[in-house]
Amino acid sequence: MGFELLVLDLDGVILDSAMRIDPALDAGLKRAMARGLRVTLATGRMPSASRPYWERLGISMPVILYNGALVQDPASRAILYARELPRGILWETYPIYTHAPVDPLYYKDDTLYCLERTHPVLTYCGEEALDAVEIADRETFLRENSFVKCLFIGHPAVLPVLREELAPRVGASRLVVSHTNYLELLPAGVSKGEALVVLADHLGIPLERVIAVGDEENDLEMIQTAGFGIAMPHSPPHVRAAAARVVLGGAAGLEALLAEISPEHFQPEVKWPS
Repeated sequence: MGFELLVLDLDGVILDSAMRIDPALDAGLKRAMARGLRVTLATGRMPSASRPYWERLGISMPVILYNGALVQDPASRAILYARELPRGILWETYPIYTHAPVDPLYYKDDTLYCLERTHPVLTYCGEEALDAVEIADRETFLRENSFVKCLFIGHPAVLPVLREELAPRVGASRLVVSHTNYLELLPAGVSKGEALVVLADHLGIPLERVIAVGDEENDLEMIQTAGFGIAMPHSPPHVRAAAARVVLGGAAGLEALLAEISPEHFQPEVKWPS
């Protein structure tokens, strides 16, 4: 039984530290799509920060965004699935995180908001080619609006403490690590795994014919849900343990593993001497 769908995380999987896609992996993915494999992205990024990559790869399948809170068609922008945090939750928890050494980012309507343009916020914006709008009236804005998610940028030693303090106050909403320095607050039930179920059903593809590749805690459910889950070598131990295979090395290792498990899509064409 062959695979029909490949779902890829962006940061830490197909993007290197300079936010570039390895040319050989780029070519391999395009070759696989030309041979009939459906390929898409599953990322914590917002649409505007993901669009350059799905356009470069020529992806036409619906994409999973905001760590699963949104599944959207890239061309028509039709929404297959969308969830938001409870209204006011970011103001209710404000006294907790505003006294912690973290920088919160708020996501609403494909726009990024912040309390201040600090160095960590500007670094994040630079990496994702975004701008952050400073909130003027914090109480009104955070109390009256709904958001897709909130991301806290902080030191790895700080985030577990913040997570413990926030957990009793966020109800069924989820707290998940998406990067060494990122803790995210997501709507209840939201994960890349749940979004993958929605996407596979929409495409009429059995989950056992799906390959999913991720590298962080926010990819765990997707790796567990797919028929063949792949983790990157730098993934946390519990994420690697959940995967069917772990990549050996970076982009070249991922390309080699994909060629091994789905050769009809990824093996280079053999060019016989004339």
